[in-house]
Parts: sequence; C-alpha cells; structure tokens
Amino acid sequence: MAIKILALWAVVILCSTIPAQSQYDPLGTDILYIPDDLRRTGSISDSGQKVYIDPYVDPLSIDSLMRPLDPEHTWEYLDKLYARPYPIAYPTSRTNLAGNWQLSLQDHVLRNLQMTLQQNNAVVFGRGTMDAGGVIQDVYVSGTTSGNTIYLDIHSTDLGDYRCAMTIAANNLSGSYYALDSTGRSWTGSIWGDRIL
Repeated sequence: MAIKILALWAVVILCSTIPAQSQYDPLGTDILYIPDDLRRTGSISDSGQKVYIDPYVDPLSIDSLMRPLDPEHTWEYLDKLYARPYPIAYPTSRTNLAGNWQLSLQDHVLRNLQMTLQQNNAVVFGRGTMDAGGVIQDVYVSGTTSGNTIYLDIHSTDLGDYRCAMTIAANNLSGSYYALDSTGRSWTGSIWGDRIL
C-alpha cells in the first residue's frame, strides 16, 4: 500500500514539474541580463575607438513612460494618435453670463436672489444675497452651461440649497429648481430673472 502511495506521489510530482519547466521563470538568469547602455555611442577613428557617453539619454528607454502627463497638451497627442479631435465634455455656451443678475424663485414662498456671476468657458460661479420674506442671507452659486441651458447650484446656510435648470435667452433666464433644506424637507419651484444692466 505504501509503495502505491509513493508511486502516485512520484507521478504527481513528475507531471507537475515537466510543464513548469517550459514556463517563464521570473527569477531566471535571463532577467538579470543587462542590456547595452544606450547612453554610449562610439566611433572608430585612426587614433582608435572613441566612446561618447550622453548623460541625458535614458539608459532603459522608459523616460517617456515616467514623465508626468501634461494636461495642457494631452489632447494634442491623443489627436495625433487616434486621428480624431479631442472630445469636449460639455458643449460650450456662446452666451456670456458674467455680470449681475436678479432672479425670483417661486414655490410656496417668493424668494429674490441678486448675484454676480463669473464665467470660464462652460463653468459659472459667483455669490450674492437671497431675500426670503425679510430673511436676507449670503449665497454662493456654481454650475455649468450646456448649449442654451445653465445648470446652477445655489448654496445658503439657512435658506436651503437649490439645484436649478434654466434656459438661456439673451439677458433672461427661466426654468425650474429642486430645493432641499437642512431638515431634509424638499420641494420644487419655478425660477426666472434678468440680467441687471
């Protein structure tokens, strides 16, 4: 019985080592092979062989992999690699929304918002004040534009947070919003307003 078990183990070990020999050994001697130093260039002249060493050449040829990506120029390389233009995340708005605005928010209460917007391509941000029935509070706004639509978030400490979607029509904005206050109560309403010229 013991001989059969030993013979079985011998067959198992033999069968498992034969395929393993054909596999790549990461600790084998070929991994320790040092390639030629790519920094060295040479020439043969009448006075003998001259060896020039360029200290700025990458000896392992991985310099391009180790360089950090340049976000200002990455789209240029993608354009050359894939022969297609770099996709823009949001269609930019041709309307300049920078300036002073007065908006009205209507649900069960009428709120008046006066704000100053700044714009950088499709991104808008700014600050202002909101009057909700005599309670006046500072608010901060941020959002994006897409085509003729502006998505604007209005943040205040006590008057709630508002997520607005409005249509841009020259110096007028109109649309709807979804609001949430600090107690978790939510509601919807309409928003409209004009640029203060």
